[in-house]
Amino acid sequence: MCKTILVVILYNKTLKESLTLNCLMSDAYANIDLLIINNGPKPLEVDEDFIHTLGFFVNGIETKEFIDNKPLSWIYNSLFNEYHDYERFILFDDDSVLNKNYIKKLDQYHSSDIDLQIPNIREKTNGKFYYPALDQIVQNFSDGEKINPKYSVISIGSGLVIYRSLVDKFAEMNMELFDSRFALYGVDFSFFNRIGLLKNKNINVTIQVVGTLNHSLSRVDDSYCKWRTTERLYDNVLSIKYYSRSQLTILIQILKLSCKQLVKFRISNLVLIIRIFIRGKHPRC
Repeated sequence: MCKTILVVILYNKTLKESLTLNCLMSDAYANIDLLIINNGPKPLEVDEDFIHTLGFFVNGIETKEFIDNKPLSWIYNSLFNEYHDYERFILFDDDSVLNKNYIKKLDQYHSSDIDLQIPNIREKTNGKFYYPALDQIVQNFSDGEKINPKYSVISIGSGLVIYRSLVDKFAEMNMELFDSRFALYGVDFSFFNRIGLLKNKNINVTIQVVGTLNHSLSRVDDSYCKWRTTERLYDNVLSIKYYSRSQLTILIQILKLSCKQLVKFRISNLVLIIRIFIRGKHPRC
């Protein structure tokens, strides 16, 4: 079994409120080291009883805290530098539901050539599958299937299982795994876009699909939220700027994005799009 660290990032939750942490109370996680990161917006309440109980089920527990709400890209990238003796990094948000066979399945289907394992992602509320998407088409994979490298892959950050071999491949190209110009939305997509950059340099990345993760996806919520819309604009504009194939594509996509905001009479967002493009990064980065 690979030396593994499982990372759970909390935001505005107590330890007890995290579905992910509660799911780890099983002997199946006895060989896993757990890192709990509180990413704000307030200090984590000390719950010694919960930590003590959880400690019976995992190999070890470490906690970190960033009250200033660090960019997820910064948090993720720092893991690979700080915890360099680990062979496998498992990333989760605070409300994922894991079953007792999760680690067993990862080990069962893993082989020496695997760089990354990702789950099928099913939305909690409607039961539909949304990731992984291959060339923007959603696919549902059987456990252990490897994704054909000819396809462009997109999935979400929660449930990523990153092996040291992938970290080393990025290091060879002097690249970070996650784009540090992104803070929240788009951090996960930037990771897969950067895998595409590796492939363009003839560096093979082997991706395997294992398991299914039920997840609440913000993209499914159609209700208007100014904060969420703004964060999505940061994601969209930065993704267009840095991961489009040509200058012409950048121009066309920015015009399309602007027209969508204009049709919805969100005039202030047109100014924001320009500001984001010129600044070239999220304001928290």
